Amino acid sequence: MPSLSTLIALIPALYLAFAAIPLTVIDLREHRLPNRIVLPAFPIALLAQSIAVLVGADWVQLLLAIVLALGIFIAGLLANYFDWLGMGDVKLASALALTLGFFSPVGSLVALGLAFVLAFGVVIFQLMRGRATLGQSIPLGPYLLLSFICCLPVWAFTN
Repeated sequence: MPSLSTLIALIPALYLAFAAIPLTVIDLREHRLPNRIVLPAFPIALLAQSIAVLVGADWVQLLLAIVLALGIFIAGLLANYFDWLGMGDVKLASALALTLGFFSPVGSLVALGLAFVLAFGVVIFQLMRGRATLGQSIPLGPYLLLSFICCLPVWAFTN
């Protein structure tokens, strides 16, 4: 059975899991991730993780999650500057990193890498079938969310 601190730290993951469906639908339709859905993940994660630390989690977990999320945000800003990534994707990747990074910084990076591999594979498949063209933008949000949902149980309950 997971500890109380683990259960509390999973609250932002629940929020993101519920937000995954509307975020995916909106991103597929409009190629955007609304701030009103993505941004609440940050205070939810910080509050839940702070409470988890108060009831027994190691404060270093929180510190590492914050540093990782900031690092991903800064890298994402750079990618956005070159038009490689949209700002919605940058914010979502940072929120996911903050949430999963509390349990495992490595797991968070694995989830991010998996999202890019999945997206790349789908784009290659679409290019081969003539359904996409080079330079076309793709909605990355669904891949970020899918990899997060797949990686969270592995890293949250094994560490």
